[in-house]
Amino acid sequence: MYHLSTQIYLNILFIKQNKMITALTVNYNTPELLERLLSSFRKFYDIPYLVIDGSNKANYNKIKNFDKKYDVELIHINYNIHHGPGMTYGISLINTDQILLVDSDMIILNGGWLEKMKKSLRPNSYGIGYVNAGRDERGYIEKYLHPVFTLVNRKVILNYPMPDKSGMPLVDAMRALKETNNLHLLQEARWLTEDLCKHKCLYVQHGSDHMGMGTINATGGYNY
Repeated sequence: MYHLSTQIYLNILFIKQNKMITALTVNYNTPELLERLLSSFRKFYDIPYLVIDGSNKANYNKIKNFDKKYDVELIHINYNIHHGPGMTYGISLINTDQILLVDSDMIILNGGWLEKMKKSLRPNSYGIGYVNAGRDERGYIEKYLHPVFTLVNRKVILNYPMPDKSGMPLVDAMRALKETNNLHLLQEARWLTEDLCKHKCLYVQHGSDHMGMGTINATGGYNY
């Protein structure tokens, strides 16, 4: 059992006073990144945590005891499920009202951010996190909510396309939100944008120099 800090017990009080949140991470052949994430996360929060792992046997052997070490639910699949389908599978297993989507290359620096996200997330919103414009192989995306570090309402996201196997796994959901005039359901957390893009590093940071590239850099590509 992972030893909880005083900060965790303070944050448990916050969690118990609100509807429960489950954290979800998809991992592929990056045991070092995953351990760094989980160890830093558990310094501040003790919410339920689900890890969907598609690593090969050698890398799975390095993380197979993380369930006990970091008090997480670890589900191993004997193939590379990919980020989007992995999130979709995880979402299908979670029944809490909110889901915290966390990339495996994130590092948690301080507590307090979960409270900020929970307080700001409107009940009818798709989710809150880092939002910007982007472009995929089909063209321009007016708004894209990056699942790198995002709190979503489970019941709302189930009304839209689930994450898919692409470099922008939420792109179909974003297009559906646009087509139904519901882009207002995407909430930007400005403090998170500053942490991730302006290197304020008050709460969270990427473990790589390029946002969202930790697993890609560690495994040598998108591995499609």
